[in-house]
Amino acid sequence: MDIKREPFKTKDSNQIVRETGEKKKKSAALSSRGVVAAAGVNPAEKRAPESADGRRNPSPSAAAPAGPCFSERWEGQLARSMLRMDMEIEQEYAVDIFTWMMKGQSGSIFRSFDIPKSVTPEMRTVLVDWVVQVHEYLALEEETLYLAVYLMNSYLKVHKIQTNKLQLLASSCLYIACKMEEPLIPEPAELCFMMEDAFTKKELLTMEKKVLHRLRFQLQYSQPLHFLRLLAIAANCPEKVLYIAMYFMELTLLEAEGLTIEAALLASGALRLALTVSPEPGPPMPDGVSPLYSYSEAQLVGCQQLMARSALRADLKSSWQKYSRPQKLEVSAGPALTPKNLIRHIGALSTRL
Repeated sequence: MDIKREPFKTKDSNQIVRETGEKKKKSAALSSRGVVAAAGVNPAEKRAPESADGRRNPSPSAAAPAGPCFSERWEGQLARSMLRMDMEIEQEYAVDIFTWMMKGQSGSIFRSFDIPKSVTPEMRTVLVDWVVQVHEYLALEEETLYLAVYLMNSYLKVHKIQTNKLQLLASSCLYIACKMEEPLIPEPAELCFMMEDAFTKKELLTMEKKVLHRLRFQLQYSQPLHFLRLLAIAANCPEKVLYIAMYFMELTLLEAEGLTIEAALLASGALRLALTVSPEPGPPMPDGVSPLYSYSEAQLVGCQQLMARSALRADLKSSWQKYSRPQKLEVSAGPALTPKNLIRHIGALSTRL
């Protein structure tokens, strides 16, 4: 039986600014439709010709991306993984989809100076934490949360906004993400209610138009969730390990450092850390190498350290509460993620650098 939840109190933009200011004084975070759209692959397009041995000859447009390389020996595993995700139609284009996902992820990371200085890391953390609350309250898809935060970051990169309208921006981005990912879209009035009617429906829709205009309707990106689910299935990970990895990965949405990490690296680091801390036996993962892509040891350790430190933060309560529910197997409240266990693993990671 599900646990009855009390309604949360929303925070207006002025309250977000006040809270983050107080913190500074005291202390001196895969659907087939989403994957195919993000990959930019049209199943109707003609495939590259096959050679005599049955392999497809690579075309210039499908060249391997720079950085982490895709190993051809995992082509069959990749196709089987997509089949297990009920993507039988897309299975034939598994390599094309994955290649485009890898190529597209470099354009979805941000640099430290992309977010304006007026939006401090503390302010952004409070804002995204509120988005997580609204996302869970409306029972939205996980992809919707990641897309909403990505759209918000993208808008802040290209256009300045007054701090008292940050909550309006976040709500508008969540509304756009719902239109992209959800079968049922919440009414604008619902989002205005979540903002305690600090903004009107007209203001919400006006901000939506501004976001779409500034982003030129570029609303898709390579989501880390798609990489994580693909990797978890390929590695035959237990469901509890997958939820722990999803929890770690969601925490990076609230961290300023998480903006600079590629989606595939987030997925690989989160899954490896989840396998490390989980008391349940899971499949071994070779150091520095995942079944579908590889990163250096330093990259993986740095990513895992960020996730473990985020899990120790006392102010990131929304994601913790979300993953303490029975629907998420109560992983955030489990023995694997106790402060003592996390601190021990942070120390172990430091010795590997």
